Amino acid sequence: MQLYLWETLRAGSVHVSQNERLLSVKKVSIINFKGGVGKTTLSLHLAAFLAREHRVLVIDVDHQSSLSIVVLGASLWKKCVAQQLTVNRVFESFCNRKIAMPKAEIIIKNAFGQKDKRYTNFYPKLDFVSAQFELDDSEIDLASTNYGNANLSDWEKRTLLATWLDEIDAHNNYDYVIFDCPPATKIVSQNALAASDGYVVPVIPDDLSSRGVTHFRNLVQNKIDAKLEYLKTSARLSEDATPKNFVPTTHLAGIVPFLVKYAGRAKSGYTNIHTEQIAALHRTWKGDVIQTVGKNMIGVPEAVNAGWPVWNLSKMPNVTIDVRNMMTNICKELKSRIDKL
Repeated sequence: MQLYLWETLRAGSVHVSQNERLLSVKKVSIINFKGGVGKTTLSLHLAAFLAREHRVLVIDVDHQSSLSIVVLGASLWKKCVAQQLTVNRVFESFCNRKIAMPKAEIIIKNAFGQKDKRYTNFYPKLDFVSAQFELDDSEIDLASTNYGNANLSDWEKRTLLATWLDEIDAHNNYDYVIFDCPPATKIVSQNALAASDGYVVPVIPDDLSSRGVTHFRNLVQNKIDAKLEYLKTSARLSEDATPKNFVPTTHLAGIVPFLVKYAGRAKSGYTNIHTEQIAALHRTWKGDVIQTVGKNMIGVPEAVNAGWPVWNLSKMPNVTIDVRNMMTNICKELKSRIDKL
């Protein structure tokens, strides 16, 4: 497989000033309680897009570990799991008090370069924290483990990632943090949301997915954020005792129509059901829906299966200029929205 640097975007990149570096890190969760909607694909491309100029940390909190295997490759991922250098250590530190909260040792610096030493210059600013299958077990342990004051214990188990980001001084070391979340809104996902300024919801435009967005936003605002505020107040936590990376209100950064099926003869270019549901998304959510439509194009999954964003596989037959432009436009829109959080 021959890889190519992302020359067109690198050529058009903008110098980042020192003042921009002093801005707070932007943290975002890629999340949907449904599976198979493109969260891993979107996380991979957004991270690579941002890492062309910015310091990016990607944290895989999905026990399926798909993004970890894509970014690190199977061999390095297995090594991380065997050495317990995964995000699971963060959660185990609560469930098993004999395990200390990890620090930066679980971060794989220059993750793509670690996967293959030939490509250390491709995305040197992209660091990665791997997931492992046992995260699903930790989810069960978190739910059943409590210490002392019940409200304080519930608060601590839901802000473990925020605490860990404080431990690694994320505000000074990164410009963006991206969480690739599992298709669930349990305690692990709540940890990601508690540390996130915003969340991005990729959706396949069908009736079920469209209704699900409404349910999900209400869940974040009225259940997850509200419960964290209640727990913080009930536990009488001072500001000094609150993780700096805790975010009390997590905003919807954008809804991404993804895996949209196209029909060449249709006026819209998409199948009837997807045309109708994209229109419904725009009517309901208006400006929260990004303008670029993520089509179900062959080259995207092929690139991901090969372990790279589409921009690095421009010579692969199905990774056409249309495929690369589509992913570029999606990421540009999302970056603009995330920067405004």
